[in-house]
Amino acid sequence: MLEYNVYVENFNKREIEKYDIFKYGCLEETFKEIKKETNSKEEFLEEIRKELMYRFWSKCEWEIILSDWPPSKNGSFKELKISVFDQINLNWHIFSEYVWNSITD
Repeated sequence: MLEYNVYVENFNKREIEKYDIFKYGCLEETFKEIKKETNSKEEFLEEIRKELMYRFWSKCEWEIILSDWPPSKNGSFKELKISVFDQINLNWHIFSEYVWNSITD
């Protein structure tokens, strides 16, 4: 069973929590199907990237705001909106190798 943790907001608790993306919507099964349907590693990785973008990119329920700390002298903060897809993409080379080597028919 695959596992890859990211940070998401738990709207009920109003807290930032770790979340295993493979618990969302049978993602591992989807990746297995994609691997069966593709002919090369490059094609497989491109298709899983598209799947991850579809599920986790630019959707407010999968985004958090990162802020610097402490604030600047004038009291302002720098903020960055980051999605689950962005978090995966930060280490794409590691994630892609992990999935490629872990998904079996």
